[in-house]
Amino acid sequence: MAVFALIDGNSFYASCEMAFNPSVRERPVVVLSNNDGCIVAANAKAKALDQQLIGAQGRSLGSGGYYAATPQSMMYQPYFKVANLLQQHNTAVFSSNYELYADMSQRMHRIIGQFSPHQEIYSIDESFLELSTLPIEDFTHYARELKRRVWKWIGIPVAVGIAPTKTLAKLANHLAKQHAKMEGVLDWTSLSESTRILLLKQVKVGKVWGIGKKLSQKLEAQNIRTAYDLHQASPKSIRRTFSVQVERIVAELNGQACLALNETHADKQNIVSSRSFGRLVSDLDSLKQAVATYTATAAEKLRQQQCVCGRVSVMITTPRFQTQELQYRNVYQIPLITPSDNSALLSKVAIQALQQIWRPEFRYQKAAVILSTIRPKGVVQEDLFTPQANASIKSDALIQVMDQLNHRMGKNTLRLANCGLQRQANWKMKRDHMSPRCTTRWNELLSVRAVH
Repeated sequence: MAVFALIDGNSFYASCEMAFNPSVRERPVVVLSNNDGCIVAANAKAKALDQQLIGAQGRSLGSGGYYAATPQSMMYQPYFKVANLLQQHNTAVFSSNYELYADMSQRMHRIIGQFSPHQEIYSIDESFLELSTLPIEDFTHYARELKRRVWKWIGIPVAVGIAPTKTLAKLANHLAKQHAKMEGVLDWTSLSESTRILLLKQVKVGKVWGIGKKLSQKLEAQNIRTAYDLHQASPKSIRRTFSVQVERIVAELNGQACLALNETHADKQNIVSSRSFGRLVSDLDSLKQAVATYTATAAEKLRQQQCVCGRVSVMITTPRFQTQELQYRNVYQIPLITPSDNSALLSKVAIQALQQIWRPEFRYQKAAVILSTIRPKGVVQEDLFTPQANASIKSDALIQVMDQLNHRMGKNTLRLANCGLQRQANWKMKRDHMSPRCTTRWNELLSVRAVH
């Protein structure tokens, strides 16, 4: 029998902030989205303000630490609408510190990977492990040791759900966080049948992994309202009415493993680098710097998966919801004669695409760079009529040195000149509540002082 474990970092963004700032652990903590626009994560104490937030704005915090949409609300709760309420409760507010979260994620997944040779990194804060091949007598004890080690080594609290299928492991993880007496660990395989039924009846069908909002509404219309109802449904009837994917979910809820562990991730077919600007931008030079920076970021990801791209696209758009602004949105694509992963070349092409669609009469809120027609890097057929082979080789060598220095000394230690001076960029994302990037910047390392 297969045995899967799903390990999930609790309110991960907020937990990363608390790990390096113990003074806020006893306070509500929220993390904001790009440009400090919306609340995207919150710790348990912030979620405790749920009822007051519902009264103020008609929406609530979701169980995963993210705001869950209601029929009367938008996808995310705008921070400015609840800023006064959060301030009244001494809430610690942080801008999204993506550098910190990404590094902490890598550290957490490395620790989790020590507990099984078979690991699937599912998201920034979730990992699946396959445990059936290991000589484990007590899965609960094993999970608690994993949980203890992650907390001791990096200060991130995690929950662990263990079950014979990935869907049940997800569900067990969800229940482990809902019931305090479980202390963040639930081994589904150790439960009696009556206890399993009781727990399945407590979970709404929309909380089952793979069942989204629209599908849950359709299932509820068929009187399938809980995970237990779905567990009891006829697989053939479900397949006929919905799809084979939902039929597999029913099988998984019944302990039949249909989803294998995916230990390798397929390379991305499109790489998108996009950010909203800190303020509206109209001058071409600022847009060029932003587009060049986004292209360099996308090209670095392209090199990490050892691929090249054959097409570069650039999109710019004005603020859609600011009706007083002139509206404009456009995208331009340029195919490459020779596929490349070279930041210098790709940024030049991206700027050429930008110049084709930029209009001086508009003020822009966002730009995006899309690298597509991606394929593995290998022997490339050079263009007969483009005598730049030697220059290309030298440029590639320079990019390799730049990657090595940035890896050793920190991101953006060395960057292309057309990206501009980041500190002076008027298009940079607004992050007024930014915490130190304690694990990726030498000049932002925490200092520790001994107290006698």
